[in-house]
Amino acid sequence: MSKWPQPFVSTVSHWQATNRGRKSLYNHNKEAPLPTDVVDYVVVGAGMAGTTMAYHLTRPGIADGKTVAVLEAKDLASGASGRNGGHCAPYSFGSLTLLTDPLREGGAGLTIEEAIEVIDFEKRVLEYVTETIDEEKWDVDFWKGEKVEVRISEAAKIQMRDNYSKWVEAREKHPQLQGTEPEWYWNENADEAKKATRIHNAIAYSKGPAGSVHPHKLATAYMKAAIATGRADLYSYAPVQSAKKVDGLWQLEVHDKGTVKAREVIFCTNAHTPHLFEGSPIAEYLVPFQAQAANVTPPLSYSGSKYLANSYTIEDGPYLIFTPDNGLVLGLHHAAAHELGVMTKQELYVDDDAYVAEGISKWLRDYCKNNFSDWGPEAPGEGAMRIWAGMLCATKDTLPLIGAVPGKEGMYMAAGFHGHGMARIALGTKYLAKLMTTGEWDEGLPKTFDITEERFERGKIAPPFITEEEKNGTLAGKFMSAVGLGGSKVVSVVR
Repeated sequence: MSKWPQPFVSTVSHWQATNRGRKSLYNHNKEAPLPTDVVDYVVVGAGMAGTTMAYHLTRPGIADGKTVAVLEAKDLASGASGRNGGHCAPYSFGSLTLLTDPLREGGAGLTIEEAIEVIDFEKRVLEYVTETIDEEKWDVDFWKGEKVEVRISEAAKIQMRDNYSKWVEAREKHPQLQGTEPEWYWNENADEAKKATRIHNAIAYSKGPAGSVHPHKLATAYMKAAIATGRADLYSYAPVQSAKKVDGLWQLEVHDKGTVKAREVIFCTNAHTPHLFEGSPIAEYLVPFQAQAANVTPPLSYSGSKYLANSYTIEDGPYLIFTPDNGLVLGLHHAAAHELGVMTKQELYVDDDAYVAEGISKWLRDYCKNNFSDWGPEAPGEGAMRIWAGMLCATKDTLPLIGAVPGKEGMYMAAGFHGHGMARIALGTKYLAKLMTTGEWDEGLPKTFDITEERFERGKIAPPFITEEEKNGTLAGKFMSAVGLGGSKVVSVVR
């Protein structure tokens, strides 16, 4: 986080609130001095990207004997990684529209072959996370099963049907996928859709692989595994303010704590990245925004044997997962929140997680009882019990930036996950660790994620998420003025 001291108090998520015990890493090395020796790898940010980065760099045979320091502005997973929906959900064939629509129309601008590679990559991320949790025997409330994607309008059903046909055909032409069994199922029978999904107005649905996890516990497990090697450590409340190359080493200035020297540095700072790279193409390519979620305690009609058996994404933007014992987590895609009229752009495109606007708060409180069949009345203590916000980071083409930073030898980045990090990070950072230690780009990582000047140039034709005029009227500006920080200059910079 580059705005430091933080000029607001963050909301607290269900995940952050339910991992506060002595097994957590809250306040880890908060008062400890920073490393004085040169560190081989400094990771900036201790969210899912930063903690998996530390984990991968400390696996046997990857960077043996090398040291890793993770510098976190607040506590581990204090940002989006500890505030998301806990949904490890790969894109399905339904994402083909987003992935292949032209960049100037808000899509990723990929070819059908490139889109298939992204979809397959995300499926492999889920498989990799599953394998890692099993092998490490981590207790992180992990569930693997199936997600249903519900359609409630004729137009959306037709589009899904179209995408399903394109996906099946493209898979059969892909050299690595042809002849393999499709992992997604598509059903247009309205009665069966209602019965299978319990959404009262469902007319069609797809079903395919997905998982859910306690993201705060998972990020903690990755970090603790890295620390256990004796070659890595986490420094909480160590906000990096700038980075510059001096005599072949990266010098990272940490607010009120001094300087850390590193041979290589990896920025895993997501929504905070634009402040650190102010004035660069990276800052222009990344756009912070706010998303919201709620922990929902279901009524008895959806408890016990009647508890949900699948995770969900639903037309018009809702997504929902269930935890093993602690109810549901419900969220709404940020673009849908604006389209549905429950949030304004001025409320969405802000860079703080201090509040939840009333429109989205009401939507989160009302959604389940208005859309699930026979949900019934909610007793005191049921329904949406905790509602929170988180800062996410969009990119011009909806795809993350993973790779070496152009023109900055020894600097790397994994950021800009566009609200879809849980389906991309774990393998993305593994392949990034390979790139850093061998110089080789793993063919398993979509080349469309690479950080290039050409990509920045192409991004200029993408429509803006919010115009300068809209930005000047954001609640963020009003909030900063209210706390006496209006017009304050951001001094964070990477040189």
